[in-house]
Amino acid sequence: MKTLLTVIGARPQWIKASAMSRVFNTRAHGLGEHVVHTGQHVSSDMSEVFFRELGMNEPGTRLQVDSDVSLRMGQMMHGISESIGRVKPDAVLVYGDTDSTLAGAWAASRLGVPLIHMEAGLRSFDRTMPEEINRILTDQLSDVLLCPSDAAVQQLKSEGIYTDCRPGVLVKACGDLMLDTARWIGGAPTPVISTSKKILLTLHRPSNVDDPDQLHRWMDAIRSSIKQHGFHVIFPVHPRTAHALKKVFGAEWSTQMRTWGIDVQPPAGYVQMTDWLKEVVAVWTDSGGLQKEAFFFHRPALVLRTTTEWTELLDVGATELCKDPAELVERSSGMFHRKYKGVFETDLFGDGHAAEHIAEALQAWFQK
Repeated sequence: MKTLLTVIGARPQWIKASAMSRVFNTRAHGLGEHVVHTGQHVSSDMSEVFFRELGMNEPGTRLQVDSDVSLRMGQMMHGISESIGRVKPDAVLVYGDTDSTLAGAWAASRLGVPLIHMEAGLRSFDRTMPEEINRILTDQLSDVLLCPSDAAVQQLKSEGIYTDCRPGVLVKACGDLMLDTARWIGGAPTPVISTSKKILLTLHRPSNVDDPDQLHRWMDAIRSSIKQHGFHVIFPVHPRTAHALKKVFGAEWSTQMRTWGIDVQPPAGYVQMTDWLKEVVAVWTDSGGLQKEAFFFHRPALVLRTTTEWTELLDVGATELCKDPAELVERSSGMFHRKYKGVFETDLFGDGHAAEHIAEALQAWFQK
């Protein structure tokens, strides 16, 4: 039995890691895991609810870290390094592009333990985003790079991170783990309700919410779109965003939002988000994960950012960038005049059995 030290710290990682936990627990591939929760997200709404809903293995180690980013990174690196020393894993497994991902990659590399990166090869080409730096550095340090799509494999090949250039490194497209979980929890996509005017909104990127003027502009644009089109916006609010909204709009910000037609909700678990995706006609988001989840449930998405790492979704027309709040009214209107026939049937992210394919690839890699 090979032991993997699984490093997780934020919502999208629970969704991906839960798919792997379900496969590891079958013991069919000779793989087991020790889960380290870095403490990057610690509230019940952002963390514990996902363990309960998704059948993920409970963490064997939980770190206590500071909220300050610079302190937190060092504390995570230290805690993961201690866990490696105690557990003595055969490899460290990291997911995605968070600070927890880079902390796990650094610790594994520093201690000479093989590193496996799930969701490798993604690029937004915007180095002002911390996630972009985390992706690039983690891919450079990894021994096994498991990609959600062929496009991600080609990106790594263009950067020289490929078996031909780095002997012993495995690069493989196995599909997207978030599709596994979407099908496990939510089943097959459902048709859009023709009379629906519901929109699912998430907003949490520092570039959107940390600047009070920019946050105000986004909320004004959302309000204008609601007035023009009669939308009903469901808005589960990230703790970071709630703090920023209180500073901009005052203590009664949530009451004010509801008068605009915005259904303010606390951070939601995966099952609730899945239920909302089935209700809405479209998604507005600056989240990487929700862009894909919208695609999995056949809902178009406006990406409230200047770039996206999921360029495949742009290429097929499932998503569209909304780079500035001033564009929101026009672009949201345009979504209702577009024809999406065939767009969501495009096979971009595998067959919904990525965890099985990954386990098979890791089993073969360990046997080399």
